[in-house]
Amino acid sequence: MQPYRSCRLFTLVITLIASLWSLTSYAFVVNIDDFSIVRNGTAFFTDGFGDGIAPPSGPNGAATYSVSGTIPSNAESNGVLQLDSANGLLTANAAEQARRTLNVRLLTNIDPANLGAGLKNDDTIQLTGIFSLTTPSGVLNPNYSIRFNDASGAGAHQVLQLSVRFDTGTGLPEIRYILQDFDLDTITEIGSTAFAPPAGADEIRLRIARPDTSNNEFFASFDYLASGSVVGSGAFSTPGLGFQGENFVRAEFIVSDGVVPEPATLALLFLGFAGLGFSRRKRA
Repeated sequence: MQPYRSCRLFTLVITLIASLWSLTSYAFVVNIDDFSIVRNGTAFFTDGFGDGIAPPSGPNGAATYSVSGTIPSNAESNGVLQLDSANGLLTANAAEQARRTLNVRLLTNIDPANLGAGLKNDDTIQLTGIFSLTTPSGVLNPNYSIRFNDASGAGAHQVLQLSVRFDTGTGLPEIRYILQDFDLDTITEIGSTAFAPPAGADEIRLRIARPDTSNNEFFASFDYLASGSVVGSGAFSTPGLGFQGENFVRAEFIVSDGVVPEPATLALLFLGFAGLGFSRRKRA
């Protein structure tokens, strides 16, 4: 019986490693075909991804963006930019959960004394991202999002984020508006609703807007599009609060998913358990 038990335990270890290897290799891919900002009622920035040169280059050919991760040179073509979470960097969200995130941030002015440039607290702001209608799924909470971030360097204080994501708690995709507070290490859900595209929809337009400079309220909404026409809409009545300590924000779009330990680490862990089991049986 002893050889049989040993063989069965070894088979279990190999099966678990193979299973977790597939999780580690998981990647989430989505296309974005428009990223734009309106400031004080006037078009401020638009990228239709039509020049074939991927970020960090923008529509004017300059280094318009910063990219956390890598975007292949052939990822942008025919007015579409492909985002692949496999090209992201290992990060953590405000709740200190590990994420793999490909983040593209528009490099607008953040000088607190220069209110005439960038996206500042004396501006009305509307941020829009149009994505291919992609349904996220899987165990790693994949999402694609637009965000307002108040980071001046590597770290942020607060991030307002509107996402299409898969909720592993319900087992369903959803549209979710959250505030990530990296000072308090908290994630606050402002609103969520089912991801329910009407028949014929092929894109989703995500929007975060600050319509009034007398307060710091940012509202989120979305539209389902079919060949560019609106076929369904939704909005969250509760706003998120921006400009909490800073007088600027920067606009971003991301694709992200969770991470699991590397297969080599898992192999050592399981083989260690196996060795422990053999040792105990030998002593017995």
